[in-house]
Amino acid sequence: MNVAGNDLAENKTPESTGSEEQSAGKKFLLTIVSILPWAIVGTLLWAGIFVKPTAVVEEVISAPINVRDNIFGVAHVDGDVYLAAGNYGKMLITKDGGKTWENQNSTVSVHLMDISSWDKNRAVAVGNGGTTLMTEDGGKTWVSVDSPKSDIANKLLKVHTYPGGEALAVGEMGMIIRSTDYGKTWQQLREENDIFMNDVVKVDANTIWVAAEYGQIFKSSDNGETWEELFTDSPNSFAAIDAKNPQEITIVGLAGVVVGTTDGGETWNYVSPGQSGMTEHMMDVQWSDEINRWVAMGNKGKWMTWKADMTDFEPMNISETDYTSHMEMEIVGGKGLAVGATVGSLDLESKTWTLYAE
Repeated sequence: MNVAGNDLAENKTPESTGSEEQSAGKKFLLTIVSILPWAIVGTLLWAGIFVKPTAVVEEVISAPINVRDNIFGVAHVDGDVYLAAGNYGKMLITKDGGKTWENQNSTVSVHLMDISSWDKNRAVAVGNGGTTLMTEDGGKTWVSVDSPKSDIANKLLKVHTYPGGEALAVGEMGMIIRSTDYGKTWQQLREENDIFMNDVVKVDANTIWVAAEYGQIFKSSDNGETWEELFTDSPNSFAAIDAKNPQEITIVGLAGVVVGTTDGGETWNYVSPGQSGMTEHMMDVQWSDEINRWVAMGNKGKWMTWKADMTDFEPMNISETDYTSHMEMEIVGGKGLAVGATVGSLDLESKTWTLYAE
């Protein structure tokens, strides 16, 4: 027997079997390919009939204060509770000293320039278009009320509250208005004229001081019945006024100007930017008993302090990184909660700035 021939014959059988297996595999694959489109169509048809789509929408809740907001006014209510007001009707409340904020519904969309409170329930806010708002429930509801208007232009810039339901507000066209019923009704105290009244302070039962543009001051010694117009040496407009007591009053303004009196307004001491070292606009000023100095704050992250006798001026930056501008501050217990392009707290003794919102 030819062994080699037998081996060759035996090897032919596996080759034939392999060919048959390949052919069967091809047929199976072609069958699957031909069925697959119909399977896909059937699956899609079944899904279209029996599967109900469910849309998943993630709600995006914006922060109470975002980078486009400007907060123009702030008011201390009680303890760690503050109210704040800003652009496009922005109304806010914080219960932890400014660390976190909640929105309130002001019911208006105009810029709100300032806010002040009498107690934990009653407060008032003012703004563009002569807008006056009041609340009697801590800001849960705000109500627009009528106030005197000019036929030419209206913009209320500052409002301050006093005991017994009294409030004074000032603004465009020489507007000085007063409420004696917790902001429900308002009366005009002086005829209008073409000048911005930028801030107001009442120092005793009868004496009211108003800081205006062009370095002018207006005084009433009879609780708003008549007014005296005073001119200072300041070449720049004033932005804010505050009183330590009826005798000691300070005004700050554009380009770092400071004007003060220690004799109830008999004489006024003008301090130039060259003397104080401050050239940026100072937008607010308050006396601090904790550090026994005046404190002013304003543009580009600048602030400064000085003594009651109008000496020892110290201009500073609030921090090495925050160069934003601030419109108003509330000094309570050695700290000033400041609002503007950002919101933060300034420790007056350690001179450290804590940013809360930007």
